[in-house]
Amino acid sequence: MRYLVLCMFAIFAVSCQSDATKKEASDFFLRGNAKFKEKEYFESIKWYTESIEKQANFPDAYYNRGLVYLQLEKNEEALADFTKAYEQDPKFAPALFKLAESLQNLEKFDLALTESTKLVKNFPDSAANWTLQGNIQMQKEMWNESMVSYDRALAIDSLSVETMINQGVVYQELNQLDLAEKMFKRALRQGKFQDLIYNNLGYVEIQRMHWDLAKQYVQKALAVDPKNPLYVKNWQRIQQKSLLE
Repeated sequence: MRYLVLCMFAIFAVSCQSDATKKEASDFFLRGNAKFKEKEYFESIKWYTESIEKQANFPDAYYNRGLVYLQLEKNEEALADFTKAYEQDPKFAPALFKLAESLQNLEKFDLALTESTKLVKNFPDSAANWTLQGNIQMQKEMWNESMVSYDRALAIDSLSVETMINQGVVYQELNQLDLAEKMFKRALRQGKFQDLIYNNLGYVEIQRMHWDLAKQYVQKALAVDPKNPLYVKNWQRIQQKSLLE
């Protein structure tokens, strides 16, 4: 999920504020956006930083700079900016989302769960918010809680492929293989992430020790992404079992 606030705040600053400093801050912000779209990330950081220096209370600038830091895999810097953006505007749902996601990326799962709980409480109508909470709960092995979060997400967006896939993984962890298979096949019909889904279906069949069917699924995954380490590992499991028989 990537939000890029392009001009909402800048338009407000230009139309509602006559102060020259704020006008300059919004101009720097727009330059940062332009460089971001051109993937000139260090230049965009420079302009966002200039805009913040001109106008300290500028949540959109902090947020967009945080997105740039994510592109550069500077997760700590991104976290600091998303935190600042949300502190300055507690109604800024995407900032809180990225704050929680950044904590998740940094494997600070307890803190991530705290922020995701706040996210779904304050902004409960987003499937993505519930899915994020479910993902964090899954990483903490809170299987039943993650299932509830995924159910809430799918109630809002019944076509969310990511949610279906991850709920299927939870069913696998709970050894509910029939439900896992059903969820993966439901996701498969959406036409996205098919190689990943084929691999997951293959792993279901590995768990069932249905080696021929597992081979068919994993071959389909490898046909799309032959170097994916997860797919290769499952293929090796199948091959080793075949040699033993």
